[in-house]
Amino acid sequence: MNDDMSFEHEIKSAETASLYAGQYFVVIQHPMYNNEFDVYPDNPLEPQKILGAYPTRDSEVFRIGGAGALQGTDAAEALVRAIDSAMVDDIYTKMQFLVEEPKVSINPIGEQAVGSKFEITGTTNLMYDDNDLLVEVTSSSFKPTDKSQSGEFNGATGTIKVQQGTDGLNKWSFTVDASTFKPDEYIVRVSGVTTDVVETALFNVVEAGAAPVAPVVAPTEAPVVEVTAEAPAVEEPVAEETNATEEAPAEAPVAEEPVNKTA
Repeated sequence: MNDDMSFEHEIKSAETASLYAGQYFVVIQHPMYNNEFDVYPDNPLEPQKILGAYPTRDSEVFRIGGAGALQGTDAAEALVRAIDSAMVDDIYTKMQFLVEEPKVSINPIGEQAVGSKFEITGTTNLMYDDNDLLVEVTSSSFKPTDKSQSGEFNGATGTIKVQQGTDGLNKWSFTVDASTFKPDEYIVRVSGVTTDVVETALFNVVEAGAAPVAPVVAPTEAPVVEVTAEAPAVEEPVAEETNATEEAPAEAPVAEEPVNKTA
């Protein structure tokens, strides 16, 4: 404890390097009047058991290593329940924190002009002041050549420190002087100096005064609306009704044969 009743404990990067990503629980305990911890680990460096002073000192409360060990939330709850015992005068406070995989991001850079100065920025979950980032800006055309060809380098490189940010993320920035750049596509590579983390991005450098190139947006096809029209009804011709009984044609008159009259 400090004279002003404050305290601190720093967890070094060497310790967090061996931690898995996830949620961690912290219990800060004070021994109170007897100046002895009544709940304590069997070995502070590599604990296997949590021991207690009751009913006798060094009584096993629960295991945190080996067979039958409690893990995570179960171990944290068992610890605070043991300290909460009426037979224990120790007091405590508890908290939790997250350990994440290291990550770094690059904000959109946009199109830049030859001869301009601009900032490349981004965010990271790496601790500020304790971590450095290596920023490399290289032309996409930069590649191995033989000595008979021009090996001119277009780009920039430098080491920067992570700065304190907000909302749980820290920030970084790198100033680029494009006075020696040639129009081309450029690759940005940001990597941790002591941490295994890498991120890349692309941007274009154009001639000064050139009109910015609008991003190509694929045309959106108009939705196809299927219209179904009913064909007009066609009325079938109705046959005219005929008289059920038609008159038979009149018969032709039958000519009588002349009769020979004999005297």
